[in-house]
Amino acid sequence: MTTAEYLWRDRMVDPARVAQLFSEGATVVFGGLHDRHEPARRLCNAVSLQVSARTQTNIYLTPPGSQGFRPHWDTHDVYVLQIEGSKRWRMYGGGPELPLKDHKFDPARHQAGDVESEFTLEAGEALYVPRGWMHAASTTDSTSVHITLGVMSYTWADLLADSLSELVDRNSSWRENLPLGFALDGGLDKGLEEELSRRILTLSQEMDLHSVVPARAETFVEHLRPRAIDYLKQVVHADEVSEESRVCWRPGVPGSIALRDGRVALISRGREVDFPSEAKTTLECLLRGEIVRAGEIIDGLDWLSRRVILKALIREGWLTVTEES
Repeated sequence: MTTAEYLWRDRMVDPARVAQLFSEGATVVFGGLHDRHEPARRLCNAVSLQVSARTQTNIYLTPPGSQGFRPHWDTHDVYVLQIEGSKRWRMYGGGPELPLKDHKFDPARHQAGDVESEFTLEAGEALYVPRGWMHAASTTDSTSVHITLGVMSYTWADLLADSLSELVDRNSSWRENLPLGFALDGGLDKGLEEELSRRILTLSQEMDLHSVVPARAETFVEHLRPRAIDYLKQVVHADEVSEESRVCWRPGVPGSIALRDGRVALISRGREVDFPSEAKTTLECLLRGEIVRAGEIIDGLDWLSRRVILKALIREGWLTVTEES
């Protein structure tokens, strides 16, 4: 089915057409549920932090007696959460072992093997489908709603690629040209093979995993989605913050602190703000989710200086003013 079948010319969804297609057996897919639904956002963030991986959610609404996608496999792990109704699942042989994200499923080339297991998933139950497992599902005699939580895990191949990329940027010898005419004989000559072997033997000593792994971990944190409410309201009212205002760290926003040259750096999403060392305890309280009186947030500064910094942090979307105490 093409998008032209349910979109108007201005690319907006035609709800009447969607309802008609649904009544004819089509599955309605709400993609990127985590960007629109607060519980799904919290679920993605919690799982991402626990497993160190990017996550996403979709919701599938399928009418009775219908099939969604035909047998296929995914390049990421999928957790299926059955919300309403039930679905009949079939797991097939024939899928690839641990496909990577650029190993795209092609229905013309990837045919399902024999059915290896078949079962019904009822409301309130969950299913784990590892990447590469061929699967398909169909509804029973009731409408089905299920959510998929996709987990894009970090693989050894990803770590190797990141480490090599970091090494190439740091060590110019890996950017040298191969000898002129190296491919004239149509094979790998002995000298080239020996040099390649020598370089490979040095890789484990040259790779800097101590910088690559934390950098990758930071990308997982940056992937976390902040709670998408009241941003503009907070910015508009930032000038009204007083010493008695209560502030807290915005839920879902990543943050950490680091000690540098006698000062404290507050770090979030690749940006830093420096504070006097006396602010460390209060900043730690904020990052733990505690509510702090604005007049006490940054020791070692007068109120006017604190207020300037507080307003900046609110406008950055890091802090939020709350009515709670």
